[in-house]
Amino acid sequence: MKKMSLIASMAVLVSVAEAQVTTQLESIAFDGAKQIVETCEAMAKERNWPIAIWVLDVRGQPQYFAATNGVGQIGIETAQWKARTALLTGAPSEARATSMENAIGQLSTEKLGLFPIAGGLPLIKDGKVIGAVGAGGGRPENGVSVDQLCAQAGIDAVFGNR
Repeated sequence: MKKMSLIASMAVLVSVAEAQVTTQLESIAFDGAKQIVETCEAMAKERNWPIAIWVLDVRGQPQYFAATNGVGQIGIETAQWKARTALLTGAPSEARATSMENAIGQLSTEKLGLFPIAGGLPLIKDGKVIGAVGAGGGRPENGVSVDQLCAQAGIDAVFGNR
């Protein structure tokens, strides 16, 4: 009987130890990513914006992608770069532009492959980054980034206005 109790106690200790060294990494789900992209895509089509939109999961892997007619390869590439920048920094991609004002910021932006242009937004839930969205290919209208507007509309459709 004591032997069984000792084994059970050891099993509990092992499971507690495992729980202390691992955490579950929450990420944007496929359905959420799809809804973000489809919302942005519908908005872009309605307004005749050529847009490419990527949603990356918390590890930086593509979760969902689409591009409207008329978007070029540069728009597709920059959309992914913007999403990656937002994911790595936990801030909108355009926020990285202020770092370009000094040599250290320029160097780190270049070496990390960050893209300091509007259109990349982190996906944040309960204060933690769970993925990112990047839109590219659109031309600014009245000084406003349509890429950013489109990405935000997709986020709002899934997470609501915050």
